[in-house]
Amino acid sequence: MHHAVQDDRLWFHRHPTEVVRFRKSAKGEFAPLTQHGETPPAFRPSCSRNGAPLQWVAVVDLMQLLGTSTAVPNDPGVRLRLQTPAIPLAEHRLAAKQELMEAVAAELLMQVGETDLKDHSKPDEQRTDDGAREAMAA
Repeated sequence: MHHAVQDDRLWFHRHPTEVVRFRKSAKGEFAPLTQHGETPPAFRPSCSRNGAPLQWVAVVDLMQLLGTSTAVPNDPGVRLRLQTPAIPLAEHRLAAKQELMEAVAAELLMQVGETDLKDHSKPDEQRTDDGAREAMAA
């Protein structure tokens, strides 16, 4: 496990009500993605310049965002790490935090909606009168 992941885990454990953490990027923390030919996810807040180098990381605690965080010690949690430009001003970080939380929440809702639509429109199933699904015999 990369030391940045462990540091984030400890930070969120010490700050249990926080949803987003901004910090400097640690060398090699996105290497597993780039080694597989993937581009690390990125977030560019509206207050940043286009083309600004992605030298920081925004870490989002998804369970805290959803309001389902547990107080279990050593719980690894579910976190999203995104490259982001440096956001040195606290005022800008606060605005970026809100913008990021809204964007992640909207994406999660969209994914849930797509999954829900897929579940409700499976062609090999039909609903019975009581709303339960019943597989159709072929």
